[in-house]
Amino acid sequence: MRLKLVPSCLLLIGLCICLMSEESRLRNALASNTGQIVFESRRDGNTEIYKMDADGGNQERLTNHPWADIHPDWSPDGTKIAFASRRDTGRYQIHVMDPDGKNVIRLTEGLGQKGHPDWSPDGRKIAFTVDNRGKYHIAVLDVDENNRKKLIDQAAVPAWSPDGAEIAFVSWRDGGHDIYLVGADGQGLKRVTHDLTRKWAPSFSPDGRRIAYVVHKHLTLGQIYVVGVDGKKPVRLTPNDKNYWGPAWSPDGQMIAYNVYEDGDSGTIHLMASDGRYIRQLSDGRNARDSEPDINPLGLAVFPASNESTTWGKLKIIELNRR
Repeated sequence: MRLKLVPSCLLLIGLCICLMSEESRLRNALASNTGQIVFESRRDGNTEIYKMDADGGNQERLTNHPWADIHPDWSPDGTKIAFASRRDTGRYQIHVMDPDGKNVIRLTEGLGQKGHPDWSPDGRKIAFTVDNRGKYHIAVLDVDENNRKKLIDQAAVPAWSPDGAEIAFVSWRDGGHDIYLVGADGQGLKRVTHDLTRKWAPSFSPDGRRIAYVVHKHLTLGQIYVVGVDGKKPVRLTPNDKNYWGPAWSPDGQMIAYNVYEDGDSGTIHLMASDGRYIRQLSDGRNARDSEPDINPLGLAVFPASNESTTWGKLKIIELNRR
């Protein structure tokens, strides 16, 4: 008896083959990559800045100071790392250093705790959060002229758009705790998300069309979502089982680094495809609390240069457009 396959079965078989080959391509590309990721960790008893290769190898400590060093962020040209530290002043201030941890320079001073630095795409400015006794605002520092100005009140955790025209941030104005956009000149405020969940840690995709962020639907568990800049069609990428945090896009927009907080002080750095497929765990993190990853803008091209979307990505787009 000759076996007959209906068209739907042939389509399913073809889809499975495509997904298997795509998964293999992702892992092979990642294994051969030489890009680097910076992150913070408590593995040596104090929170310091570290870096590692895209596959988790060659983990190296960059800072070594009695005060905590946190929130690392690569400059657009990959030659500097901005971070926050309490060294020198006892308050968190914005610093920069070379990728090997040398030539540390403090950029800010004065009252208030500063954190979450984010470089502008041209590398000339750094936006950051200022916490002055519970009153938050975002300031922008001109690195060359060493001056800064307040951008917007009731705002925290800034993220520049790839074209430098806007900054995404978190705000609790309007009675929520949502993602907003504002022009780099402080004008043109726009609300992106509109629900009762708490949002945090926005991160622009390299094409400027999407924003990854963290949603807290419970007291301890956070999940990573992606939403269009128009606020439409938010999609959850991570399972509702652990505490996910700190999304950071790869330069080609096809990978997202993030961290998972485990029980106690444990935290691990992971990579996933930007459609939510899990790739691999990069750091151990037991009793270390590895967190706040950021990918070198020039060093992590996980995929071959191509505009072709994956089969799984196409299916997700079809599914979203039907909603």
